[in-house]
Amino acid sequence: MSGIFGIMNRDGLSVSFTVLETMRQKMAEWAPDGGDIWLDGEVGLGQARFFNTPEAHYEHLPYFDTTTGFVFIAAARLDNREELLAACGIQKGDALTIGDGELLRQTYLRWGEDCIKRVYGDWSFAAYHPLEHKLFLARDHFGYTALYYYIDAKVFAFASSRKALLALGLVPVEMDELYLAQVLVSWTDYHGERTIHKQLKRLPPAHRLIVTPERLDKCCYWRMEDTQELRLSRREDYIEAFREVFKEAVKVRLRSKGRIGVSLSGGLDSSSVAAVAASLLRGENKRLNAYTSVPLTETSVYSDKNLFGDEFPLAQATARQAGNIDLYPVTAKAISPIQAIRSMLTIRNEPTHAIANSFWIRAIREMARENGCRVLLNGQCGNASISWTGDVFSQPLLFQVSHFGWRRWLKETTKRYAPLSLLQAYQKVYMSGKTKWQSSAIHPDFAYRLNLWERMLESPTSLLYIKNTELDRRWLLLKPGRSFVGAVHAENRAAFGIDTRDPTADIRVLTFTLSVPDRIFIDPKTGLNRWLIREAMRGYLPDEVRLNRRFGQQSADLVPRLRVCAAEVEAALDELEDGFAVDYLNVPYMRQVWQVVQNQDTPEAFRKAGSILMRGIMAGLFVNEFYNQE
Repeated sequence: MSGIFGIMNRDGLSVSFTVLETMRQKMAEWAPDGGDIWLDGEVGLGQARFFNTPEAHYEHLPYFDTTTGFVFIAAARLDNREELLAACGIQKGDALTIGDGELLRQTYLRWGEDCIKRVYGDWSFAAYHPLEHKLFLARDHFGYTALYYYIDAKVFAFASSRKALLALGLVPVEMDELYLAQVLVSWTDYHGERTIHKQLKRLPPAHRLIVTPERLDKCCYWRMEDTQELRLSRREDYIEAFREVFKEAVKVRLRSKGRIGVSLSGGLDSSSVAAVAASLLRGENKRLNAYTSVPLTETSVYSDKNLFGDEFPLAQATARQAGNIDLYPVTAKAISPIQAIRSMLTIRNEPTHAIANSFWIRAIREMARENGCRVLLNGQCGNASISWTGDVFSQPLLFQVSHFGWRRWLKETTKRYAPLSLLQAYQKVYMSGKTKWQSSAIHPDFAYRLNLWERMLESPTSLLYIKNTELDRRWLLLKPGRSFVGAVHAENRAAFGIDTRDPTADIRVLTFTLSVPDRIFIDPKTGLNRWLIREAMRGYLPDEVRLNRRFGQQSADLVPRLRVCAAEVEAALDELEDGFAVDYLNVPYMRQVWQVVQNQDTPEAFRKAGSILMRGIMAGLFVNEFYNQE
């Protein structure tokens, strides 16, 4: 999928070609298939092209209407393409030469701004109306899309890559210190429009912007939370309906100019995606490449009892049953965890929460690209959609008590229904006099300066108050209307030249699974959770995968990998200690954690390696680079 960029001088001055060309050059990695720019007066727009559907190479954007002056650019891969073609009156023969970006333009002409409610997939676009001096921007409901912007009284600039905005030097950029702190302590309020660069904003999912010289109007055009409950006669009816929706979501993501790959773990989500994709490709006499991260050493000592570190045996079982899956073990020997951190910072220009997984994610993408794959499927959103566990409290009382036991049932019930004020009072008393940041690399003085603990106590979105209800946990995972996961994947797509696509995040799959009554996800006869996907995949997956109740532990061999690159870890800690990061990170505590990682083979050593050492190193390296560039 392509990228877009543009600038509008709100003060009426003409846009310089040099400015637009600077943006295009900074988006070079987004444009393996070239690109174009359009420039006239106070507005300039551009597209950086990455053709990855059969029709894409027919697309030539920006589009300029010589009669009205209307200009349109887009980056799009559409899920409901057939439906939109029919609605726009485009014949099948003509459809073969219409790219998704051009089709998106046709839908805009057909329905105007309301088209954004009808178009599904991964997309963003900008439409300029010169007679109104109006720029309209929008992005998908929940797709793999990045769109950043900067605005002041004189200028509005936007791009799929923040590098294109930073290169303009429009204003000295400050670091959002609260954003950094929230990443370090796993407080997910940093999702949404904020970025680590205080002056740059991110357009969140399901949002649109209208920009004129006088105003900026941003709004959310769709709310996942408004999904209505679906009531069907039989439990089996939900299975049949789900299979139809899920198969379609996988099918529309198989459109590609190259081979199809899948990031395959031993879990239900990616295994289900792989099994259905293989079934669909089998009908075309095609094969599916699958890539599974494999630990270099025995990992059981780092795993709790419900977790397992080596997912390759279950991936093999899925591949065997499918018959047309070529499975590749990925050891990531050539990439150290510290190298992966530095690489990710170059790609994203922002610290990332789950950095411990970056070494195998990079290795999988690189191997898939070398094998000729242009698409890499995954099932990242599955935990909150297709394989939702279900809420025990949706079952009869006797089932609840049998599942929890009386003591835990009373505790969980109290947690669910206690008012926020009571939870806040409890936290204040419970944590009084205790060390508050033992699970984070944050410097206590930095946290104190931001009044961080008090802010967390007052915020209902803090992890301190996440209640164990089905909706609270699902919204925590999905972050509707504010998740930036799509931006992460879009930026990685540009960096690695491979398009990541997630059928479990398809808006129709999400809407369906959110509409299923929570009680359906648990089998009341056996107590088996995630019943919907387990039953739907009967015949697709071997029972050892389909009925498995344990969870794979990603990066399970992180501890021994860090020991192998001990010199790199030491060098990174030295960098933090010698730079600006020392004011933000508790480097002495990180060194203590490093000693634990070097000397203990325990689940606790694994947890600290990821949440304190790796995350702290990434945050610190970012801080040093940020201030060294000033």
